[in-house]
Amino acid sequence: MDFTGLIAYPITPFTPDGEINYPELGGMVTGLARAGVDAVAVLGSSGSFAYLSTAERTRVARTAIEAAGGAVPVVVGISSVGTREVLDAAVDAAQAGAAGLVLSPVSYVPLTNEEVLAQTQAVSAETGLPICLYNNPGTTQFDYGLDLVAELLDLQNVVAFKDTAPDAETFNARYAKLRSLTSRPVSHGLSGDLLMVSGSIAADAWHTGPGALLPMYYSMLRNAVVAGETEQAKVCRKVLLPLIQHVVDLRKISGLHLLAKVCGINAGDPRRPLLPAPGSEQRELGRLLDVVEATLGT
Repeated sequence: MDFTGLIAYPITPFTPDGEINYPELGGMVTGLARAGVDAVAVLGSSGSFAYLSTAERTRVARTAIEAAGGAVPVVVGISSVGTREVLDAAVDAAQAGAAGLVLSPVSYVPLTNEEVLAQTQAVSAETGLPICLYNNPGTTQFDYGLDLVAELLDLQNVVAFKDTAPDAETFNARYAKLRSLTSRPVSHGLSGDLLMVSGSIAADAWHTGPGALLPMYYSMLRNAVVAGETEQAKVCRKVLLPLIQHVVDLRKISGLHLLAKVCGINAGDPRRPLLPAPGSEQRELGRLLDVVEATLGT
């Protein structure tokens, strides 16, 4: 597992009483495998990992891996506030048959470089699975410096970096800088859907939650960007950008659940304490999706 290409992060669907809808989750993963994404990542931010119990996270991982049936690799998020819980999650993921792990520096008190280094070393020693580091400073209040990333890449099974940036120029500069700091092969992927649908960054991977709901359209755009097909990328970007901008303007997770409803997925509302996005937004999302479908096909 090298964490390259289009990596889809499905939401965790819930029933009306707030329980996980495992059959719907399995159907979503099966659909993503058929859609031709390069990997599926469960228990990411999009998957509401922070609101699930340990037993639920284990079952989500097993459900997704079974549903994929080996057609597409499934990687599992293992982030948690405590290192003990992170290590337990890494073991559970390996036992479930995960192809890799995604790790972000989650903590009630923002972590230091030394603490992130120590935690990553512990995970690397616990499992031989490939590890993708996730830079999500808006949530974790920890922003990976590239010197630290290069140091962590010295660990044999740290193979990827899921990164974010305020604009394409900054991401591309970080991409080039990391290459200059390490001789190790690394997938430097992009997290940030507005930058993806801008069509200005290929990166080694796109890590996306909305792309798990719109895999065909994200694949079309990514393939055009990677191949340098500027006209096709322009067509995709023109219709996708307004839709994704509208989703991003809604609350994280809540906006994805509303988009799922518009896409005909029985995802339910997010788990409390998160409240659903206003139902009044559903009509506008539906209109924007209609434009995408009319332009790019269904």
